[in-house]
Amino acid sequence: MTSAAAAGQHGLLALQERLGYHFVQPALLDTALNHSGTGQSNQRLEFLGDAVLGAAASAYYYRQAPEWDEGQLSVARTTVVCRDSLAAVAAGLQLAPLLRLSKGVSRSGPVRTQASVLADAVEALIGAVFLDGGYAAAEQVTLRILGDRLSLDVMVAPVKAAKNQLQEWLQARGWPVPVYALLPDTGPAHDRLFEAECRLVKPALSATGQGSSRKLAEQAAAEKILQLLQQGPKP
Repeated sequence: MTSAAAAGQHGLLALQERLGYHFVQPALLDTALNHSGTGQSNQRLEFLGDAVLGAAASAYYYRQAPEWDEGQLSVARTTVVCRDSLAAVAAGLQLAPLLRLSKGVSRSGPVRTQASVLADAVEALIGAVFLDGGYAAAEQVTLRILGDRLSLDVMVAPVKAAKNQLQEWLQARGWPVPVYALLPDTGPAHDRLFEAECRLVKPALSATGQGSSRKLAEQAAAEKILQLLQQGPKP
């Protein structure tokens, strides 16, 4: 084994120590660290890990905060698994040096330190753990690496109703407040499903949300807008 290969193997072992999980199928870990453009990229694992992260965070807050309503749970989940939060997790895991980039991407600038690339890699890692060890293992790793970010005390401000949080975000920038419109509802009279649209003038964004009441539908739409604002554009 060459010195470079030995160093790479040591880096993977150290990463698994930091994760608190050792892979039975190391090929899954290798794939999770392959940025798009490097053959078998981590994009499919990223897609899977995104769902697992959301489920694990949702279940955690559901258990730990029984007094929170649907809107508050949604905002907490979105905040803790957003791009910037996961990029900070990636920094703690020291992921950047372990990412494999194509030569073309490597020459295009500091891609491996971009928040979106790092966040995608964390999602891919969780997807890899899920395939390797099942949901329980992936949930355990998720809660471990999110750590104090899950704290209910940290979440006191973020769990403000999504509509209020969005309005404050816009007003702080001197931008117009959002406009909400109720769309035709569906379902039987005893179980109506409301749908609302949230539209921004600046930045020009819109999203729809659904809920068992007009208020919940508007909150769901506002939450989607917040998520778009927090994620920002992909590189």
